Amino acid sequence: LFGISRQINTYESGGNFFYIDAARGMFNPVRSTFPDDPTGVIWTIDAFDTAPQNDDFEIGHVASSTNPFQRPIATSAHWNAGIAYRYYEQTFDRTSIDGQGGNIVSMINIVDEDGSALDNAFWNGAAMFYGNGNREFSQPLARSLDVAAHEMTHGVIEETANLEYLNESGALNESFADVFAVLIDNANYTLGESVVNPSIFRSGVLRDLGNPNNGGNSLADIGYQPDHVNEQYRGSEDNGGVHINSGIPNHAFYLFATNSNVGRQKAEQVYYRALTEYL
Repeated sequence: LFGISRQINTYESGGNFFYIDAARGMFNPVRSTFPDDPTGVIWTIDAFDTAPQNDDFEIGHVASSTNPFQRPIATSAHWNAGIAYRYYEQTFDRTSIDGQGGNIVSMINIVDEDGSALDNAFWNGAAMFYGNGNREFSQPLARSLDVAAHEMTHGVIEETANLEYLNESGALNESFADVFAVLIDNANYTLGESVVNPSIFRSGVLRDLGNPNNGGNSLADIGYQPDHVNEQYRGSEDNGGVHINSGIPNHAFYLFATNSNVGRQKAEQVYYRALTEYL
C-alpha cells in the first residue's frame, strides 16, 4: 500500500500462490493440510467486504495464478504480520502469538455491520481484522505496521497477562499494545501516521506516546489522551476509558525508554517481562 514491491512467502499449490507463509520455524508440516488447514503459518484471508457479525460473513483464500501479482492490501497485511512475528521471535524467543507456534491470521477487507467501510482494525481472540478506512482513516488499516503490531500484541496480551478489558486494567491492555507497536515499528513513538485522515487528526497521528494530549486540550479534541493521572478519565464510556487512559502508561513508557540510562532495548525487555511474568 506504499507502492513498494515486496518479496513475501507464499505457498504454491495446484498452480496457485496462496498467501500462506510456511517458511517460518514454527511451521508444522505433519499437522498441515494445504491450502485449507495449515499449522504454524502466517496466513492472510479475504473477507470480501463482509462483516464478521453478520450471517453473510464470507472468507476465502487470497491467491494468484501469476507471480508477481498485484494485491496491495493483502501484501501489506502479510508483510506486516511477518515483521511482527520476527520481532517477537528474535527479541523474546516467542514463537507466534500464543508462544507455541499457532497460526497468525490476518483478515482483510472487513466492513461494518451496515455494509459501510470500516474505520477500525481489531483483534477478536483468533485473528487480526482490518477495515479499509472511512472517515477517520483515509487508508486501509493494513497499510500500517504499528496498527498490525498493536492488534497482534493484543493476542500476546491475551495469551499472557490476559488483562481484563475494563477500567485501569483495560487501559494497561491498550497501552501494552501501543508500546510494542512502537517498538516493532521502531521509527518513532507515534502510531497510525500512515493511515489517519489528517483533516480529522490534526497532529497527523492517531496516538503519540511522547505527547498523549496529541495537540488537544480535552476529550473534546479528537486524538487527545491524558498524560498523567491528574487528567485521568473516571467515567464509564469506552469500557471505563481503556483507549483514553492508556495515554498515561503510554507516556510512562516513553519517559522510561528515552531515559539516557535505559533506552529502548532495555525498556522492551522490562516491559515484556512485566507483561508475561508479573501481570
